Amino acid sequence: MKQSIRNYFPAPAYLNMDSCALDVSDESIKYGQLSFTSSGFKLTKVGKLKIPKGILSSGKIKDSKKLVDILKDLRIKENLNFVRVSLPEEQIYIFVLSLPQLKGQDLREIILLQIEEHIPLKATEVIFDYDTIQENDKTTIVEVTAISVEVVESYLSVFNQAGLFPLSFESEAQAINRAVVPRNEIGSVMIVDFGYVSTGISFSYNGNILFSTTLDIGGFNLTQMLAKNFSLSFEEAEKMKRSYSFDNTLNAKEIFPVLLNGISVLHDELNKQYIYWKTHNKENGLAHQDINRIIFCGGNANLAGIADYLEASMKIKVEYANVWVNISDMKSSVPEMPFEKSLGYATVIGLGLNGFFSESQSVVNVLPPAEKKILRQKYWTRLITVFLVFLSAIEILSIILLTPAYFLSSNKVKLAENKLQSFDLLNPKISVTNINHSINNINNKLLLLSSKNLNQQISKNIFGWLLQNKPNGVFYSQILYNKRTDGSLVVELHGIAKSRDILLSLKTTLDSNPNYNKVELPISDYLKKTNLNFIISITLK
Repeated sequence: MKQSIRNYFPAPAYLNMDSCALDVSDESIKYGQLSFTSSGFKLTKVGKLKIPKGILSSGKIKDSKKLVDILKDLRIKENLNFVRVSLPEEQIYIFVLSLPQLKGQDLREIILLQIEEHIPLKATEVIFDYDTIQENDKTTIVEVTAISVEVVESYLSVFNQAGLFPLSFESEAQAINRAVVPRNEIGSVMIVDFGYVSTGISFSYNGNILFSTTLDIGGFNLTQMLAKNFSLSFEEAEKMKRSYSFDNTLNAKEIFPVLLNGISVLHDELNKQYIYWKTHNKENGLAHQDINRIIFCGGNANLAGIADYLEASMKIKVEYANVWVNISDMKSSVPEMPFEKSLGYATVIGLGLNGFFSESQSVVNVLPPAEKKILRQKYWTRLITVFLVFLSAIEILSIILLTPAYFLSSNKVKLAENKLQSFDLLNPKISVTNINHSINNINNKLLLLSSKNLNQQISKNIFGWLLQNKPNGVFYSQILYNKRTDGSLVVELHGIAKSRDILLSLKTTLDSNPNYNKVELPISDYLKKTNLNFIISITLK
């Protein structure tokens, strides 16, 4: 199984905005939802709805009301919400542009200026998206997908009325390419989508669709040939054609020669496109390799002999598409859908892969910018909702886990309080207030002693200087340290001086110390003539 880390740890479905893929054509809507399960990817909600003639024509909506009713029934039946849609190839233009490297200029603006040179629409009438294929110091080569605003808005209106929210509008060619070309493959591949009324041809180079076109030939034309040749009704001829498949070639000698005329027309058109690709190398500055093989898919691709005939006549390898190549290695799990049926669901599977592997294969989404903005807002709303739910779940879980610890700690606190009360009763003379005061006093002094400023002052040997420069006749009784509210450090000297002259000499000595900011001696300390008690306050620098 080819899975990234996020496939092993998938996001919640609510946040992932799980979507159903819809392959819309003139005659049918094929749908399916690709989901990741413990056993690998599963294609669920698979089905096909026939669209009555006249509702869609060449990819344009002719009867929006009936199409809304069909989509509403599908939404209710399969319980759908978000969808990824491939729009009919007839209305989509894919081309390559080589643009000069211009610093500070938006690529979209440059593309818009040139878009009218490549498609038959005015720039104001177009919605487009692009993907960078190659760039260097001088040029940037981009793949551009464009479509009429009118067509996009008509489809968007129909889906909105049906209660469905499109996450992307893509071309069939890009969706099929994502399904049938192995991721990260290098080289050129021609993809042929052989449908009921038309055939889509596209060229994939290094995982990017560089060119696509549509031919007005399909299984419908082959059915008409069988009906005419064998004089059958259209329904009987269709049944005969369907019976002629990989598993049933009993009537090959009768049926294949009749089909050969139509297949020859297909061969001629494919050969024209093949030659065009070979002869237009290095166009728009992009050098591509020759086609190494043709991948054959589509709802009518399972007719026996077509691939072999094309391979023999065009002299190039033609292989039937493996639509599971980017999903399953066929060893750990085998898809439930039969191989023949899977050929018609390449577009559906490619659209579904958009939700899982868009980081390794580009998605060119022509959904209007306003709709993309709304989708981003919806995503962020869902992300915030999931985050809040997650936080709530953690909070509830924390409460549940911490409740036993809370009750245990409460019991321990009560037990400690009971022991303290018992101690107080047994020791009535011990005052708790005095003990608390003493503890606070000690803590304050320890804090003061551990401070950086104090350490700096002590390192200058305050005690030594005071003792060495003490005049005879002066006796220190206390040396106290204190820190004021303004952060300054104060030293208080308590002592006795034998006379006024000796006390004045001490004051003069202290004033001469450059490390002292201020020396304060109250005048009242000079009142006595002998044995003067003094308190000198020294503010340190």
